[in-house]
Amino acid sequence: MRSEVQGDFPLTPHPLPSHTMQISFYFNVKNREQALCQLVGKALAAGKTLNVLTESAAASAVLDRLLWEVPQHGFLPHCGADDPRAAQTPIIIDHRPERLPSRPLLFNWTGQVASGFEGYERVFEIVDTDPDSRAQARERWRAYQALGHTPDATDMQELARNG
Repeated sequence: MRSEVQGDFPLTPHPLPSHTMQISFYFNVKNREQALCQLVGKALAAGKTLNVLTESAAASAVLDRLLWEVPQHGFLPHCGADDPRAAQTPIIIDHRPERLPSRPLLFNWTGQVASGFEGYERVFEIVDTDPDSRAQARERWRAYQALGHTPDATDMQELARNG
């Protein structure tokens, strides 16, 4: 439902040299799950493969169901890291970073900096308007900076206002 997520989700808001890792925060998101589906769908349409790192097996199961239901007219092909079809599946969801295959994109669905994030070309952080989520995101932002990275931010409420 486009009405739940306002604004466009640019996959490349800030072009960078190919050797530079990009860490993108999308904040003030009204519906975090819908935003994830939209961004993952855009990446898939662009021919990218990706991993989604979750906090737990239960969180992975919730996202598994979500990606079967959204979008309404199709699904986003995905499986877990241990699935025999993982090598041929463009989207892998798992809570164990060491099990995730090498892919260019990582969607961090955890509350901390993802273990092994340095191996990705781009890391996505989706932050809703919940004060606790925002505080955790600020901590991750500072942690990325302390590790020598310069994250970029997209304010989804402002993007929706300005079209």
